[in-house]
Amino acid sequence: MKKLLALILALSMVLSLSACSGNNNSAGNSNGESSGEKIKLSFSSAANENSTWHVGATKFVELINEKTNGKFEITIYTMDQLSGGNQATGIELLQTGSTDIHLTDALVWSSIQPKAIVPAMPWLLPTYEDVDKYMSGEGGQALLDAISESGVVALGLGEGGYRQVVNNRNPIRTPDDMKGLKMRIPGSNVHVSLLKYLGADPITMSSTEVYTSTQQGTIDASENTIDLLLSQRTLEVSDYLTLWNYSYDPLFLTVSEKLWGTLTEEEKQIFKDAAKEAMDIQKEAARLNAADSLDTIKRDYPNLKIVEELTSEEIAAFKEKVAPVYNDNKD
Repeated sequence: MKKLLALILALSMVLSLSACSGNNNSAGNSNGESSGEKIKLSFSSAANENSTWHVGATKFVELINEKTNGKFEITIYTMDQLSGGNQATGIELLQTGSTDIHLTDALVWSSIQPKAIVPAMPWLLPTYEDVDKYMSGEGGQALLDAISESGVVALGLGEGGYRQVVNNRNPIRTPDDMKGLKMRIPGSNVHVSLLKYLGADPITMSSTEVYTSTQQGTIDASENTIDLLLSQRTLEVSDYLTLWNYSYDPLFLTVSEKLWGTLTEEEKQIFKDAAKEAMDIQKEAARLNAADSLDTIKRDYPNLKIVEELTSEEIAAFKEKVAPVYNDNKD
């Protein structure tokens, strides 16, 4: 009986090892490299295929394929499909190595790495000139370093753009116009606080729930970049849009430490270079999209009531109301 049990255990171990060696979904799989098979990688993105995010993601995949002679087979999963639409969980999957590559914005990242929120503080970077001045060089690298303190490797900075506000109650020009608005916000503690200072009622939820929640009246309002308001069709169920550029939202292209540890030094440089080039192209696409967006909105949503710009006095009133956010988060 003892010999029989030993034999069964031995067979179980052999079968288990065979199953592990046959798994071809991990970048660290040496069997795939030795047999010449492609190494399969998963790329999770929080936006959909119609966004400029996808422009950057597909360019990154194209560059990696070109520079490594097709060694890696990268599949892009949009709208955080791999985490069931939960954006914070999408980052956690990257941290554990369950996914290999990830693209999401600062507001989502701030729930895991608080330093990510700095460029998105209210009216801190109100123009693209400010963005280019402070996000290039040391500023941008400091952000990438901060993200890389969180169990991932941050390779590139893209651009979500300026976040605008839509609602179904009234035009927004003053802080009083925000009072009592049930407003969706991503998982950013800073933005939850600043909306409370404005008298709104912030509600955190996944971006995949915004359309239905707005349509059903669960929320009155939401905020996002023009790119995503258009591509996620939020404007279809909204009555008012205010362009107020209150928060600049960068994107972070990151890879898992698990994947990074399997790459050669040459491959690491290829990934870094591809990330920078892809995110530069994504940023250019985002700005072109933003420039054309108002015409697109007016054409496609003729019944939408638009506040195209706030005066300096109107912005000053908002800044005064949200000023305590800076003191709350100075550390």
